[in-house]
Amino acid sequence: MNERAPPAAALAPPGLGGRDLRGWRLARCGTCGLPHDVCLCDELPRVRSTLRVSVVMHRVEALRSTNTGRIVARVLDDATVRVRGARDDAPVEAAPRRCLVLFPFEGARPLRRDDADPDRSRDATLVVPDGTWAQARRIARRDAWCASAEPVCVEPRAPSRYGLRRNARDGGLCTVEAVAEALAALGDDVASEALQQAFDAWRARAGAVRGAVGADDACYGADGS
Repeated sequence: MNERAPPAAALAPPGLGGRDLRGWRLARCGTCGLPHDVCLCDELPRVRSTLRVSVVMHRVEALRSTNTGRIVARVLDDATVRVRGARDDAPVEAAPRRCLVLFPFEGARPLRRDDADPDRSRDATLVVPDGTWAQARRIARRDAWCASAEPVCVEPRAPSRYGLRRNARDGGLCTVEAVAEALAALGDDVASEALQQAFDAWRARAGAVRGAVGADDACYGADGS
């Protein structure tokens, strides 16, 4: 059942200290990354997915207004975002009983429908590294939850629609697209479609802002790739 999203502040990722994101000129929502006057958060649904999702975000990525990992936690009702490498890092909780890490390592297997855990009885979690390609790879190799996780991958059904950064890898997807594809592979069409629709709405507004104020104002961070 879809529910309206809780207030944006309740879902802002840790590591930001309650701050808004800021571009060069525009104060932005700390959850969706859009300027406050076009914030999307209160318009997004909340849906329950068939597998718990945990986004592990690089600390630099946490300050970027073009990040899409936050949309995952905004839409999926028990998804979490953990910032890795922030100054105020809290101790990492014990890993769930079963972890799958979404990263195309050599030997990673495709996600299957039987990986789903709709009633959470298996304490299974899909861990999603979030950052540039290099940052995500380091997270997938070094993060405590990924150390014992089974690598899984998805086969994109269509090219990325992101367009706000250069893809470092042919066939690459942004984080919210990758999670939507993962949920589709699990047979969770409702949550997958909710994420895709949220992403399309966010992308349209982010693109309009970028066109209005220029690329540097629309992307806060050290790496524009």
